[in-house]
Amino acid sequence: MSRPVFRLGALTAAILGLFACLAFVGVFGQADGKSNRRVLLGATKNKVTPNCGTRATSRACIAEGKVTGFQVLQRGANGRNFVVPFNRGKVVAWSIQLSNPTRKASRRYGAAQRPYFNRLFGSPSRARISILRQVNNGPKFPPRYRLIRASGTQTLNSYFGTEVKFAIRPLNVIRGDIVALTIPTWAPAFWVPRACNQDATGNYAVPATCARAQRFNTWRGSRAPGKCIIKTDAFDRPNEALQKSRPQQKVNSTKRYGCYYDGGRLLYKATVVAR
Repeated sequence: MSRPVFRLGALTAAILGLFACLAFVGVFGQADGKSNRRVLLGATKNKVTPNCGTRATSRACIAEGKVTGFQVLQRGANGRNFVVPFNRGKVVAWSIQLSNPTRKASRRYGAAQRPYFNRLFGSPSRARISILRQVNNGPKFPPRYRLIRASGTQTLNSYFGTEVKFAIRPLNVIRGDIVALTIPTWAPAFWVPRACNQDATGNYAVPATCARAQRFNTWRGSRAPGKCIIKTDAFDRPNEALQKSRPQQKVNSTKRYGCYYDGGRLLYKATVVAR
């Protein structure tokens, strides 16, 4: 399985693609990760932090852009934990964990990260959650999903370096629906371990450790089959796959989710209550 890789000077940047009534910054923990009436989708015992910024140590700088995606597996959680478990429910809040990408180039952290992503995807950084429902008629692979409804879009720049939670107008869901993350521009909310850093020839820093991360952390994206490897050339010009990468944004639209990525994690969560 593959994941998109970019070269940005001294760092490698991978681009994988609410009506808000209340927003606050803080820890969105899993204290009541699951109960008979409420579940926190995305809760996991295996805590990680997003790549990019000064806190990412030696991990490659990673951000998602122009994509709708949902985590399928993540270490420390049972099964597909972005699937709604209630017969009838509603999503009442969501959160996203953001790094603080650097504004300027430096000897220690390499090229400026925030301006790079702004040029590549546009600004400001924005995201929202979307409710997807699998389409069962027609071809089974790659899977197709209908966009049932979505929250309003949040601008994220002022929350960089934090985990922010947004209370939203409730979104009705049923059992089997998937809560996905839609990123119209870009968001620094992605984790890949240092072991999966790649050199110029594509070799992993620590292959055995990276293989374990790839086994237990997978996500599916809204890109077309054969268009999963997105990258830029030596002049930071996007390849065809990146140029054609689009999030799913139109309600009632159907889209193929032809890319299944491993070794990384989309860092978002959603609170669902039964109704």
